[in-house]
Amino acid sequence: MVEDKAEQLAISSRYKSEFFSNMSHELRTPLNSLLILASELEGNPEKNLTEAQVQYASVIHSSGIDLLRLLNDILDLAKVESGTVTLDISELTLTTLTDALELEYGEVANQQGLAFALELAPDLPPTITTDAGRLRQVLKNLLSNAFKFTERGEVSVRVSAADSGGARGTMRLSGLRQ
Repeated sequence: MVEDKAEQLAISSRYKSEFFSNMSHELRTPLNSLLILASELEGNPEKNLTEAQVQYASVIHSSGIDLLRLLNDILDLAKVESGTVTLDISELTLTTLTDALELEYGEVANQQGLAFALELAPDLPPTITTDAGRLRQVLKNLLSNAFKFTERGEVSVRVSAADSGGARGTMRLSGLRQ
């Protein structure tokens, strides 16, 4: 009886994971077309769009990118549940990582009137061995949420070596919600 229920649960979980995987792939094709066309409109190569129309195209493009990230997150969850996650381990230069985050979130901070600080502890090696894509994904999720929920103050990231307690780094979020 218990074995039957466990088997049914495993089958159900597998079907759910396959469904999420298939749906995210099916949704990506039209979404990628939408992103390409919105980007083209946003660039306004023929200079025949109004400023408002270019802004609308920018919003469509930005929203499409957000939707693509969501689909990628769903696909990643499906991969985790099905046990098919593969890691792409390589060397990552820490300054390359922080420069990319500064480039992506510096303007977000500026638009929201927030301070944004990225700090690497001085005792860190110049590179780490990691899955750079997944690390960036985690950091982007954390930073997106930090900026989403911070109305005043600062969003800061400080990366430091692991201490004896196992902490691999810290992310401080300071700001006031109204």
